[in-house]
Amino acid sequence: MQKAVDLSILSQIYQIIEDRSKTQPEGSYVCALLNDKKGINKILEKVGEEATETILAAKDGKRNEIIYETSDLLFHLMVMLFECGVTPEEIAAELYRRHK
Repeated sequence: MQKAVDLSILSQIYQIIEDRSKTQPEGSYVCALLNDKKGINKILEKVGEEATETILAAKDGKRNEIIYETSDLLFHLMVMLFECGVTPEEIAAELYRRHK
């Protein structure tokens, strides 16, 4: 069994996304996604792109690529959740509800 890892990094990333949205630092990738003229469609395109790359990495059995692409996917999902006003805590609550 693998050692448990602290998943609070997801909440931390969400907080960074929230902060970047408020402070709008120049050159921020998060701001570029949130402010794109396509709106949420730009974010959803990235989620789809990263999901496809994750699937292909899994299909090919490339462990390091699976880790890398899944990290990209989770990041873009966090941006999507922020844009939709959904918090990681709400997702965690739903997962706990399903687990019981």
